Amino acid sequence: MDDAAELRRNLRDLVALTALPAIWLGQSPQVIVESFTDALLRTLRVDFLYARLPAAGESGSLIEAVSLDPRASDLSASDIAAELRSFRSSEGPVLPPPISSAGAMGLASASIGLPGPASGVVVAGMRRDDFPSSNDRLLVRVGANQLAIALQGAELRAVQERQRLARDLHDSVSQALYAIVLDIATAQRIGGADPTRLDAILKDAHNLAEAGLAEMRALIFELRPEFLSQEGLVGALQRQVAAVRARHQLSITLTATDEPEAVPAIKEALYRVGQEALNNAAKHAGAQAVLITLEASAGELVLRVRDDGRGFHAGNSFPGHLGLRSMRERAASVGGVVAISSAPGQGTEVTFRVPRPETA
Repeated sequence: MDDAAELRRNLRDLVALTALPAIWLGQSPQVIVESFTDALLRTLRVDFLYARLPAAGESGSLIEAVSLDPRASDLSASDIAAELRSFRSSEGPVLPPPISSAGAMGLASASIGLPGPASGVVVAGMRRDDFPSSNDRLLVRVGANQLAIALQGAELRAVQERQRLARDLHDSVSQALYAIVLDIATAQRIGGADPTRLDAILKDAHNLAEAGLAEMRALIFELRPEFLSQEGLVGALQRQVAAVRARHQLSITLTATDEPEAVPAIKEALYRVGQEALNNAAKHAGAQAVLITLEASAGELVLRVRDDGRGFHAGNSFPGHLGLRSMRERAASVGGVVAISSAPGQGTEVTFRVPRPETA
């Protein structure tokens, strides 16, 4: 391949790499790192691609992944990880240690983010005399930067989720508790002087307590997503329906088949899209009734959330409505698509379709 053709190929690959962070929106850091190693392995056409970064928190564990070209069947992912685990990339021409089990191999490395003792590292390896070239090193650096951007996006999404939970906690449970305190104070003042009014106040306090409890359970569920694998998608949707019904006094009907077979990422995306659509119907649409259906076939899962609210012009752009964008991003992260059908005075229907393997 001549220099001009090589340059064109590298430029094409650089453009392809810039799209990776958008593909990984909503994924966990471990999934992002694993997907990154696979993508950059194909881009660079190398024998292996290793990526590592420190995990968040104080556990001291690592987020780590190794991808191997199928033709490099003699290489061992565990051996590569073991020999590169202690390597720290830095500014300048510092080379990774040789891979003793791989024979003569060229290696190219780059830091994930700013170089330093706590930074992550990407290492590409190839048994080729002219590897790494300056273009190879450039691609590794660009890929590592794209990984850093994707990880920052995932962290930002997590912060946004925590902020949303904090707002929901303030808007629902805190206000419910405050209203209960007021009801109890009023009941104490009335005493036995007005039994009818006292009974109504106590019933209101009881209803508020039930609504607050349902909302708190839903929020705890969101903070501990492992419940999704334990209780299933249908159970998660039932919890969310109970919380919204109690809080907003909506008529909500959930129609679902048996627990569908799907990978956890698809189930979480379905749950989050359904949650967002339901909250939009309750908080913004002025709806009185909501119908949620979950249908499963051999080839796809379909979630529909239909409300009888005020509706809107679905074809318009809504740059400030992050909820609509979030639903589409979550759907895209698992290969699905969200369609929104609405018109003023006609309610809104959100349909989320996601394909699944027949063996899922």
